[in-house]
This record gives sequence, C-alpha cells and structure tokens, in this order.
Amino acid sequence: MRLAVNHPILKFEVNEPEWNKFDKLKDTELLQHRVIDWRWLDEIGSAQEVRDLLGQRSIDALECIEPPYEELVLEFHNTWAHKEGKFEQDTAVSFSLGRQEVKRPEFVTCFRGAYTKARDYGVGATELREFWSTISDHPFATTNLITSVRNPVYRYVLKILSTTLIGRKSGENKANWIELYVLMCRVQNREMNMATVLADSFSRCRRGGIQAGLDMGPYITRIATNLGVLDKYLPEVLHEGPTTTTFGVKELQLADIMSWQEPYGWEPIRQGPQVQPPQGHPAEDVMIQNEPTHRHRPPQRHKLPARQYPRRQPPPEKLTLESPSGYVEQRFDRLEHLIEELRLGQVRHDDALRYMMSTHSMRIPNYFQSRQQEGQASAAAQVDPEPPFQVFGESSGSRGRQESSHESDSG
Repeated sequence: MRLAVNHPILKFEVNEPEWNKFDKLKDTELLQHRVIDWRWLDEIGSAQEVRDLLGQRSIDALECIEPPYEELVLEFHNTWAHKEGKFEQDTAVSFSLGRQEVKRPEFVTCFRGAYTKARDYGVGATELREFWSTISDHPFATTNLITSVRNPVYRYVLKILSTTLIGRKSGENKANWIELYVLMCRVQNREMNMATVLADSFSRCRRGGIQAGLDMGPYITRIATNLGVLDKYLPEVLHEGPTTTTFGVKELQLADIMSWQEPYGWEPIRQGPQVQPPQGHPAEDVMIQNEPTHRHRPPQRHKLPARQYPRRQPPPEKLTLESPSGYVEQRFDRLEHLIEELRLGQVRHDDALRYMMSTHSMRIPNYFQSRQQEGQASAAAQVDPEPPFQVFGESSGSRGRQESSHESDSG
C-alpha cells in the first residue's frame, strides 16, 4: 500500500471526507477472497447439487475472480456513499473510479435485505429465526456458528459467503444475518436483490478487527472493467492485490464441512429434532399412524449407576437441663485442681527459700517459717526482738576483742 498511495487517482484535497477516509485506510492490506472449489465438488459428485441450490445468478456473483488493484480499491472505498432507505433518489448510491464520479439512475431500485425492524420489502429477525431453527441445533443469535448447521452443503455455502459477498478476515466460521438472508432465499427459492448485499458490503469495507483487511477488491475490479476504467489506467501500472483462491482441506475440515478420512467428502448430515407437521397436512396422518401408543411402548426402567454414599455420623447428644450443670461441675473441678497445683508450687518455692537462708546462717522470720516451727518461732520472737534478717553467728576475732575489753574494765 505504501507505493499505491502515491498514485495520481489517490490525490484528495486535505481535510475533505475522502482524504480523511484515505488517511485511515492507506495502510490496510487487501482481503483475499475464496471461491467455490468446483473440482472438488465434481470429484465427490455434488457439483450439480450446489448449482441447483445457488442458481446461476448467485453463482455468477460468487465466482468473482478478477484480480484486485490497490489503487482502485482505495479510491472506491474513500468515495463510496450509500444513502440507505432513500433509493428513490438518483444520488442514493455514488462513488468514484479512475477519477470519474459515478451517479447513475439505474442503481436506484427497491432494495431488499435483513433488518431488525419491519420495513417494506424487508426481512426481519422473526423470519431469520424460524429459518435458523430448521437448519441448526443451536438457538438463534446475532452471530451464529456455521458448525451448528446440520447440513454440510449449507455450511459450505455460508463459508463461501463469508469470503466473497460478505467477506471478512476473521470469523469465517460464523454467519451473520446477511449471510443467513442469502441462504434462506436460496433454500426457500425466494427472490433476492443482490444489490442490497453488495451495498451493505461496500459500506463496511474494513472488516476483521485488529487484523482488518479491505474487502470487495474483485468486485471493484469488475465494476471498473464495465465502466472502462482499466482502458485508461492499464493494469500494468497498478499494484495487484492477493489472488483469489479456494479453501484448503484443513480449513474445510475444521469447519465440519469435509470429512477427515479419505476420500474427502461431505461430513454426515446430522439429524435434527422431530418437528410436528402443520395441522391437516398428509405428513401429520403418517406421523400419527407411525407413533406407537402406550400399549405398544415397552416399559423402560432407567438403570441408575451404583453410588457409594458416606456413612452417616452418629447424632450428637440431646441438650437437657442436666447438661449445663454437668458442664459447670467439670469447670469447678478443673479450677480446684489448678488452685491446688498453685498452692503446692508455692510451698515448694517457700521450702527452697528457707533452705537457702538456713544454709547461709540467716535467721528465718516468724511469718516465713513452716507450720511445724510456728510454735517455736513465736516463743523466740518474745525473747529475741532483733531484726528478722540480722546475722546471729559472730566471728572468733570479734568475740576475742569483746573478752579483752571486759577484762580491762574489771581491772
């Protein structure tokens, strides 16, 4: 894209709507289209089935294999204008190719498509939901998975639509409302205006999220060829985009379209739920006759798998008036035991202190004597009023000095 942006047909005036679009899309790569693989369909014998389903008009629209050119794609998407709902005006659709503005009255027609609200010549969500319930196992949503469709041929058509008329780089295995609308018209053999689908796809040129790609390149080349643009701007001086190809085996297998074993054919058709036919239809009588009555139906007993349940724990004792009294008695017994242990510890501590005091020849006070010595300690307290901790054992040197002093006094 970096070389294509310098082409003369991409010289837009600055700050114009075309220039603003060009500034956003100039670095976006082109999207590669995928078309129907008729050779594979011929090998499995399903080519005619697909042709009958699509019809020649839809096949011509899907078989667009013209090479895309970056300059033409950028110019077309930057100048495309689509006034939805106002197709009675001559300027409802306009664009530019080869620096030539195209506004033609033949583009104005009664468009028809899928909408969320009821419109004239429109298909709403109710019809799409009813159609989806006949082909899929999953409930209807805004975006539906292709793999939930029961018929592999329908899955293949939806996947082709996601890379051609409604192309996108991501979500190829999903189907939006426009794709369901196209498939519904072909399955139910209803008329479909292809211009509606093309106008919606041209209006949403950049698809795929972060890895987005510019879409509708081959269709833009086909329009440019019919308008004679390639006669003025030769393809040799334009930058060609990715070549249109077919899906590979792996891609079709991941979408549950192609079988995983050789020979590679369709995946088996999944059987859907039985649907009650309309009242009064001949199929209703056939269903009633084939449906067995309650006498014909053999009794069926469901065999439950063996299970091992854990053993139930014994129930706790019942709470009575005696339960709190017993609990209180246990607490009191425990408290008395702790008090007795504290008393015995205190006694052992006192005995140790008394032993240490007697060892160092210290006088033991009366209040610190044992119970056996309480009587003797009281009598000694009346005779000896000395301090409790006075040392009563004197040394031999002091006793000799006292005796010499007594002798000197007597002399």
